[in-house]
Amino acid sequence: MSLSCKGQTNIINLVERCNYTDYNSSDGSTYLKDESNIFNQYTGTWKWVSGNKEMTLVLMKQTKFHYTQHTFNVYEDRLVGYYIYKENGVLIADTSGDDLQSDFGLNVSFSTECDTQLVGTAMFIDVKKEKMYTVMLEKLSPTQMKFRGKIDQHSSYINGDKQRTLYSGSTFPLQMVFTKQ
Repeated sequence: MSLSCKGQTNIINLVERCNYTDYNSSDGSTYLKDESNIFNQYTGTWKWVSGNKEMTLVLMKQTKFHYTQHTFNVYEDRLVGYYIYKENGVLIADTSGDDLQSDFGLNVSFSTECDTQLVGTAMFIDVKKEKMYTVMLEKLSPTQMKFRGKIDQHSSYINGDKQRTLYSGSTFPLQMVFTKQ
């Protein structure tokens, strides 16, 4: 005779997570799930073109990603990806080599705002100017998405002990409408 026990998973709708102040975020029993499938409408390859400038944004939904950074040990659905920015056909910034299975160090990562259908940044880094932006995504139609970026007080980030230059502005426009490819 054998007996096995499995831990219980507490599934919490990702958009309702702020209503659950007492869930355990350190023992691996909580799954913050995209039950409304909000992320699905943003997945895929998106492109913005204006004159000689173009940006490609690729977004993927990761289901039940095991997040284990610092004291956190939770499962969570998340929207991650990468971007490629060019001017006059010349590559200016490319994050396609990012390890999208990582807990940290991502340049493109989105989450949902609490109690809304809004998708905003967990992380969006301008790798050329070494800045982190606040970005909101808004679905305009099945084939178009608005990208609204903002430089705020938390926009500059420090990359380890590396001596760095503080750059003004952004590498790419912070207001764009992307078309699904």
